[in-house]
Amino acid sequence: MRKILHMDLDAFFASVEQLDNPSLRGKPIIVGGRENRGVVSTCSYEARAFGVHSAMPGVVARRKCPQGIFVPPRYDRYREKSAEVRNVYTSYTDRYETVSLDEAYLDVSHYPDAVPIAKEIKTRIKEETGLTCSIGLSYNKSLAKIASDLRKPDALVIIRPEDALSILENLPIGTIHGIGKRSKERLAQKEIYTIKDFWQLSREEVIEMFGKFGYDLYDRARGRDDREIVTNRATRSVSRETTMPVDLYERDEIAPIARELLDEVIEVVKKKELYPQTLALKIRYADFTTHSKQQTMSSNIDWYVLLEELIDAFDYTSGVRLVSVRFSNFSSEPIGHSFEQLSLDWNENITKRHF
Repeated sequence: MRKILHMDLDAFFASVEQLDNPSLRGKPIIVGGRENRGVVSTCSYEARAFGVHSAMPGVVARRKCPQGIFVPPRYDRYREKSAEVRNVYTSYTDRYETVSLDEAYLDVSHYPDAVPIAKEIKTRIKEETGLTCSIGLSYNKSLAKIASDLRKPDALVIIRPEDALSILENLPIGTIHGIGKRSKERLAQKEIYTIKDFWQLSREEVIEMFGKFGYDLYDRARGRDDREIVTNRATRSVSRETTMPVDLYERDEIAPIARELLDEVIEVVKKKELYPQTLALKIRYADFTTHSKQQTMSSNIDWYVLLEELIDAFDYTSGVRLVSVRFSNFSSEPIGHSFEQLSLDWNENITKRHF
């Protein structure tokens, strides 16, 4: 039987801020959201006690937690600390999947007893980086992630095969990875609030509600998940975005912002030695409607010329609150010097005891 470990650093960004500045320890730290239009990147558990959470508008976070200490994010520093943590857990297995700066899956099936390994990883991360993490250990990825969330922070939770269903049945339906806010609302219309309630639906009913993803949800709710550890996760896209403090209505106001974002993504792909073929520009209007336009090329082109074309393709009279630039569709090697436009894609979406 497989033994899968899910490691999740506790309130990572906020914890790094408290680590680097001991005067912030024990206080409600909110990373991001300082500007009127900004959003919270993450926050300390002291701030969460007031109802603050990631992706919350800064103005709402300030209202919920007026004594909160807002600090700007320092992504370079977070990447440094993430690398330190990665150096710890990769010393135990070569089958690991880094999901984000603060989260990873490890296959530790080769250890006769994985519990001491999980404890040792937790201890070493604390001693060598100064950060705490929560670890879930189970026989598949879905249950390992659920386990790591059950008793945060600084927890180690084990879900054994014989205990899985009894643990799952009373958990909120949103505990299952893939069930978001809208899905919970749809399920609530059927009076489904817990995983046990979800068991009342047949596989066909779940598939009817969620499409092909329903197969996975039906199984995960019953403790089944055959996904493998993805050891070499390919970069699918590189993007940067910014939210303006006030709505902008002119092309000449938007263009410099888009160019700066392009500078940033170009720097990232150069460092990673990635070769993008598609450039996309996303605009979010004042009413939160979001439009995205992209072009895919087969040649070594001037991305700034292409960006200007994409900028020209938008109407700004409704007011713009957010701009995003994204590279995707990476090639394994630099594309040639001949210029050939493959396509112009217009995409529009409206935001609404075996261990």
